[in-house]
Amino acid sequence: MSTFSRATILALFATQFSIPSLGHPVLEQRTPPIVMGSAITFGAIAATTLTSTGATVITGDCGTCPGTGITGFGAGAGVCTGSIGAGNTAACNAEADCLTAYNDAAAKVHTNTLTATDLGGLTLDPGVYIFPTSNAALSTTLTLNGTSNANGQFIFQIATTFSASATTSQVVLIGGAQACNVYFIVGSSATIGGGSQMQGNILAYTSIAVNSAASNEGTFCALNGAITLIDNALTAQTTCST
Repeated sequence: MSTFSRATILALFATQFSIPSLGHPVLEQRTPPIVMGSAITFGAIAATTLTSTGATVITGDCGTCPGTGITGFGAGAGVCTGSIGAGNTAACNAEADCLTAYNDAAAKVHTNTLTATDLGGLTLDPGVYIFPTSNAALSTTLTLNGTSNANGQFIFQIATTFSASATTSQVVLIGGAQACNVYFIVGSSATIGGGSQMQGNILAYTSIAVNSAASNEGTFCALNGAITLIDNALTAQTTCST
């Protein structure tokens, strides 16, 4: 008779035939990425009015929907290198795609809780970030590092206002991170301070005010209000790897 006990036989069976457990990727990596759709070609798209003062240059499309007020572009004024759509189909499609991206990003489950309201001085990996307060700010340099995943997305869920307050405010991308994969999801309005150097898509539920000489690589979307510009340089990121 075998000297093996029933418990020993079961243990051997488990060793021989057990299924190895597989680690689960983090949520940010396994959920569908946020996409801008047709809005990706727009440097600025607003719901009500798009207004520029001075020599603003938008490299890409610009428009409004359902509003039709676009001022400050043309001879001796601002430049929009792409199409200008005042309530036309292309602009309305872009606004709709901005809304979809906003809702999708806002619905993401956060992967990180920041300990401070100010993003200045931080170096962050791809993820979905929330703040300890309803508002958020950027006062110095925010560094976004794509080394762990060059196609990863950086999503900042901001319940109320976002302010990039000064000429020292800037977003720096390293490790292959892409501006098209950066999302500031703003629950009310965003203010970009004079001289700020932004990189990313700012999707504001209400409006976006951009002060003198600030720049951005990405798309500004105002879902229910206006975008105001002053001598700005905005560059749409028309291609994106996610």
